[in-house]
Parts: sequence; structure tokens; C-alpha cells
Amino acid sequence: MDPSLVLEQTIQDVSNLQEEFRYILEEIRRMDGTSLEHKKKFLQKDIQLQKMNKQKSSATESADEDKLTSEIREELKSLGSLQNSKCVQANTALFLVSRHLAKLEKNMTILEEDGVLPPVEEEPVSGSEMSKESSVVSIGERKKRASTTSATPPIPKKKKKLNKSNSSQKLQQQLQPAEPGALPAEGADHIGPAEKNVKMRNKDPRNRGDGHSIENDEEDKTLYCFCQRVSFGEMVACDGPNCKYEWFHYGCVGLKEPPKGTWYCPDCTQELAKNKQKKKR
Repeated sequence: MDPSLVLEQTIQDVSNLQEEFRYILEEIRRMDGTSLEHKKKFLQKDIQLQKMNKQKSSATESADEDKLTSEIREELKSLGSLQNSKCVQANTALFLVSRHLAKLEKNMTILEEDGVLPPVEEEPVSGSEMSKESSVVSIGERKKRASTTSATPPIPKKKKKLNKSNSSQKLQQQLQPAEPGALPAEGADHIGPAEKNVKMRNKDPRNRGDGHSIENDEEDKTLYCFCQRVSFGEMVACDGPNCKYEWFHYGCVGLKEPPKGTWYCPDCTQELAKNKQKKKR
């Protein structure tokens, strides 16, 4: 089958479609006008019937009432018939389009099977959409971004939890205490006895205290977590004094949001439990 012949045949098939649609729409418009006339007659006779019901006094008026009731029923029957005819016309228009579309899709399938026409590929996902899906941005980070002015450097997307008094010497050199006014006011949502520690949880191990990331100078190749991979996404720091890994990826420790209060990794949790048992003995 030749693609050019399919195209020519399709154009020829739909060439009269516009005229057919114009006729169908004109018929629907005509039936709308007729329906409006029947509706006016129905309403007028209904008003007369209501007046007769209020005055009801003689057999003559009762006969007139029966006549009006019969006429109202006929008007309603005509309205129903017109509505059905309008539905038929609308379905005819839908059938015409569906028939041409089905024929075109059938011919395209044949061309694809013959190898003349390449299969229709799905629209590729843009890089921006992929980055949106892959990046993890917490609610707190969104609040920070919204509250940051245009003159303030953007806050990194990666958020880590830090509440260690004795982190490794390397991390202490990379992470200096932030200035009191450097963090947005949304930290007030978690104000408590450990307010300072809560604010520090949103730090990244690769960021210096001046907000300048080490990534701007050179890539951080330090290995963290049980998986022994570099820092990426959201990470949390263990509060264990002798933690071997110190920083952990959320997915590796089963976290979906920043933990509240003190947090220990599985290894440190077991170690603390053993120490408690020893003290009891």
C-alpha cells in the first residue's frame, strides 16, 4: 500500500464532511426553533388550565379542562419526539467522524506492518519534567524558597538532618554554625527546647556556613551511608556519638520526611540498647 494513495483517499473521503455537518447542524437548529414554539403553546395552555382549576364551577368548564389537558399532552409528546430526532442527528455526526477515523487508523496500521510507515512513538518526556520527577523537595524547602528574596542566594534542594555534637573533623570544617538570621522564620513551627538543633537539621554536609556549596569548587566524592555512595537527594545525620557512617540517605533508612527530635541509625540503636542492658546488670 502506498502512503500517498492513503493520504489522497483520506482527503477525498472527508472532502464532503463539512457539507454533511452543515446540513446536520441546520436540521438541529430548525428542530430547536420548532421545539421553542411547542414550548410556548404548552406554557400558554398550562396557564389557562391553572385558571380553570381555580374557578371550577360548571360541567362546560370541566370539558374545556379535559380538552386543554389533552392538547398539553400532545405538545409534550411533540417536544419529546423533536428531542429524539435531535439526538439522532447528533449521533449521525459522531458516526461520520468515527467512521473516517477508524478507516484512517486501519490504513496506518497496514502501512506500519508493511514497514512503509514508522510506528507512532510516544512523545518523549522533556528534561525539565524528568528533573521534576527525580528531585525531592520537602515542604519546608518550598517554604524557604518562597520566603527568600531575589537578592538572597537560592537555598539548596538537598536537606539533611544534623544534630551531632561530635561529627567527624572533616564535617566540622565543612559545616560552620549558621548566622541567627540566615534561616527563614518557618523554623518557628518546630520551636522547642532543641530549637537550635532543629534548625541545624536542614544543613547539607557539603555546604559551608556562608551558604556556598563545595560543589561549586569541586565535586564532593566523600562516601556516606550503609550503601557507601556520595551525597545525593535528602540525607539525615545520626545522633549516635560513635556512629560509623554519620550521614544516611533517606531511602536507605526508610525515611520519607525529616525526623523530629533525636534520631539514631539502626546500628547505633542496637548499640544503645546493648549498653542499657549492660547498665541494668
